[in-house]
Amino acid sequence: MQVRFWGTRGSIATPGGATLRYGGNTSCVEVTSDAGTTILIDAGTGANALGKALVEQGRAMSGHILISHTHWDHIQGLPFFAPLFVAAPSGTFTVRAASATAARRCSPRRWTMHTSR
Repeated sequence: MQVRFWGTRGSIATPGGATLRYGGNTSCVEVTSDAGTTILIDAGTGANALGKALVEQGRAMSGHILISHTHWDHIQGLPFFAPLFVAAPSGTFTVRAASATAARRCSPRRWTMHTSR
């Protein structure tokens, strides 16, 4: 399993020279299982760069998106996560959230969504 942090910043994204050491994007963590499954934990502004990387690597067809909660800094990267818009018709991203309301807020009808109980 591999874990990469694409964003760890708090409520406001602050990219720039002053944040080069720890990054300036909001919450976004990529987990890749040993089997190659992509799991995105939260979709803050770091989801933009992650999405571009997945497309470039040819890994943008399917995966899982786990939303811990729907504060803006955890979801504001969803509209910019390229794999949601370039995946082939057979591609699937499953959005999972802690509540049905959170899943509905984050999932257009064409995405599969599930909630935890």
